[in-house]
Amino acid sequence: MNNNNNDIDDDENTNNTTHHHHQQRQRQKEKLIRNRVLADSIKIAELEAKEHDGVSLSPQAASVLGELVFLESEKLAFDLKAFAKHRNDRTITKKDVELFVRRSSGDLLECIEDALRKENVI
Repeated sequence: MNNNNNDIDDDENTNNTTHHHHQQRQRQKEKLIRNRVLADSIKIAELEAKEHDGVSLSPQAASVLGELVFLESEKLAFDLKAFAKHRNDRTITKKDVELFVRRSSGDLLECIEDALRKENVI
């Protein structure tokens, strides 16, 4: 009987180790996605700024913008999944996106202003 308990303990340890590795891979994946979104959004903002009368983008503003894009993307993904789930569907539709835009347009402006204040840009 003692042998069976050891087998159960080994199974639990294996499951815990597997779960821990999965969580580590998930965190690494999320970090890579976050870094890519930040880098790409900053690059796009800098290119757009240069195209408009040679305007430049300060490093602080670029950092704030990148962070806002990432945070808004997370919010978008969470809300769109919730809207689809509420409709008992696994497909996100155009109506879900429209609902998100209507619901968050005021919040986004406030979020941008708060972030700019934190970086002492405004």
